[in-house]
Amino acid sequence: MTSTLERPVGTDRRVAVDLQGVGKVFGRGPDAVTALRGVDLRVRPGEFVVLLGASGCGKTTLLNLVAGLEAATSGTVAVASRRPAVMFQEPALMPWLDAGRNVELPLRLAGVGRAARRARAAELLDLVRLTGLARKRPHELSGGMRQRVALARALAATTNTDTDGGGLLLMDEPFAALDAITRDFLQGELQRIWRATRPAVLFVTHDVREAVRLGERVVLLSSRPGTVVGEWAVDGVDGADREQLTDEITGRLREVISTHARP
Repeated sequence: MTSTLERPVGTDRRVAVDLQGVGKVFGRGPDAVTALRGVDLRVRPGEFVVLLGASGCGKTTLLNLVAGLEAATSGTVAVASRRPAVMFQEPALMPWLDAGRNVELPLRLAGVGRAARRARAAELLDLVRLTGLARKRPHELSGGMRQRVALARALAATTNTDTDGGGLLLMDEPFAALDAITRDFLQGELQRIWRATRPAVLFVTHDVREAVRLGERVVLLSSRPGTVVGEWAVDGVDGADREQLTDEITGRLREVISTHARP
């Protein structure tokens, strides 16, 4: 699913996302659950940051705070994009609209004229390698194709403003529901598309190899309550060094999980 949200604009244009001391508590009293505590995180414009952690550590909650779907209990959340786009595991395309009109939807909601939004949708469908499929409805497309339509729709949202630069794309395990071959293909496609369009990306996953493959920087969250316990620069790391880094991050993730599991 992709959604477009109006968000307060941060004052520092050198930072796409700025979280300082962010905490999130659900509920009150003895039943309260602390999902996040003291999270500090910055994402630069055009940077691809992967948020890694075990299931239940607060990754999705953090993404929801950045998107404006939840309010932080403590700390500050500043976002420099007026309309960040959020992409979830399920593409959630409008079944009564064809692929082209699904991509046009955020442009239409933003008041872009028909001719301009159709031209932009065609460009984005070309970008995600769906040329000639604009008139296909979601049920006529494979799961991977539907997710590429959702990505094109997200890109339409992130680039539809002259003040946001490349915009901000928030991705919550968008390939987790796909088979391994399709997931591998779409990871490569996402890298290609990101290099071509350069939005800031905050990508959530629990898969270390996916994190190392996609991100310029990997940020590890502890188990609940989630807080940042590790960061690695992965941009430009290849071959044996990449395997070594993958093993290092995997080991740290296992430490985090085992520590949480102790009585």
